[in-house]
Amino acid sequence: MSLRPSYLPSSGFLLALLLSSAVLPAQAVTPASVGATYEPVQKPGADHFRALRDAVRMEIGAGVVVLLGARKPDDMGAFWQTQDFFYLTGVNEPELALILREKDKKGGDPLDELLVPPFSRFAAQWEGEFLAPGEEAQKRSGFAAVTNVRNLTGRLEALLGDKDKKERPILWTLTESATPWGGTPGQTATALQEQQGDGYDGRGTREQKFCTTLRERFPGIEIRDLTPVLHRLRARKREPEIALLRRSAEFAAEGIAAAMRAVKPSMREYQLAAVARFVFSLHGCGRDAYGAIVGAGKNGCVLHYMKCDAEIADGDLIVMDYAPTLHGYASDVTRTFPANGTFTAAQRKLVQDVYEIQQALIAQVKPGASLSKLGRDCASMLHDRGYRSDHGPCHHVGLAVHDPSSDLLKEGMVITVEPGAYLRDQRMGCRIEDTILVTASGCEVLSKGCPSTPDEIEAFLKARGPWLLPEASGSTK
Repeated sequence: MSLRPSYLPSSGFLLALLLSSAVLPAQAVTPASVGATYEPVQKPGADHFRALRDAVRMEIGAGVVVLLGARKPDDMGAFWQTQDFFYLTGVNEPELALILREKDKKGGDPLDELLVPPFSRFAAQWEGEFLAPGEEAQKRSGFAAVTNVRNLTGRLEALLGDKDKKERPILWTLTESATPWGGTPGQTATALQEQQGDGYDGRGTREQKFCTTLRERFPGIEIRDLTPVLHRLRARKREPEIALLRRSAEFAAEGIAAAMRAVKPSMREYQLAAVARFVFSLHGCGRDAYGAIVGAGKNGCVLHYMKCDAEIADGDLIVMDYAPTLHGYASDVTRTFPANGTFTAAQRKLVQDVYEIQQALIAQVKPGASLSKLGRDCASMLHDRGYRSDHGPCHHVGLAVHDPSSDLLKEGMVITVEPGAYLRDQRMGCRIEDTILVTASGCEVLSKGCPSTPDEIEAFLKARGPWLLPEASGSTK
């Protein structure tokens, strides 16, 4: 029988180091011991991505799919693939394209083709080796063919016909804008609308330019937007995706728990984010699912507060909303806890109320439930307890932290449940959020590795073990 509380992750070597009252001195932790503990999580295999491409072909029937991957970054940052392209390929490399097709009317074979740049010794020297056309790339990527992206125009002419052809297959692609890694479809659409409405800008997107060029080169071609097809597929996760979402949520909970135990008055908000990010990185997580939200005192009432530079005061209630991505897949977790380890009576009531509302909502999550009803019920329960409803309690999670949405829940969907109440006149807010998998008979909380209730949190904060890094020393003014 384990004496470990149920909310401690079983894999939490670092967390155990932080939380145990009998931990080794910080200097006893070596890179070798850390590396031996944090095994990398493998991304899905080629069969998974091939099955997703097969599903797209089944959805569209006759026609040709052409997608462009992301361009090289225009700064010195790491490259990140666009979400829909990564969803179908699992390849995080720049300047790619893909072509898919079912059998054509003449019985031609289906196409499953990835187009990549040719090998460059210069690029390999500076950035490492990428996929290059040929059999080796076929084995690594799982595509039936890997060809030269510089011949994309020739491939399109072979598939769509020459300039004078009267009848062409339907072409499916993204017609508006691709969602970048770390973005959301909603944000991308809003940003495009604002850009095009800006009198000093007004630019379209690469996808819009691609469609315009195709219509000029192939007169009469019918172009359909692939976005609705991809979003329907993305809303319901397959087992390899669920495995990544589960681990991402576990790591998010572990990172927030580590920050909770490290917190002390006079720290800065960003130092709590740094503690969590350290945990994420040890697990091999990728970029953040969204900017860290760490709001102490009145900042906890700002829903997407990402400034995170305030000094934490004794008596502050802290809202911490932060999670990583893992092989592209996001999670979304929030906890609310006291800076000094003990809730005031008012803080305790606020957190307990929000927790009880969250649990009542989670109990409703199952196939056939709807996000709209969960939202109405959340607002009603908040109003009954004297609070205002400032935001909805649920959204889908996947490659985007706000993934393509469906109101009616089905098995395999992953959502958040995150009621919040904000008492701005009292300079305190509370949000409690977990990442939830919809199962055949109900749901599973994926991020349960971090305490939520006032009693659990206070007990969790009592035994403060040493942190791996020097103790925060107060103001950095």
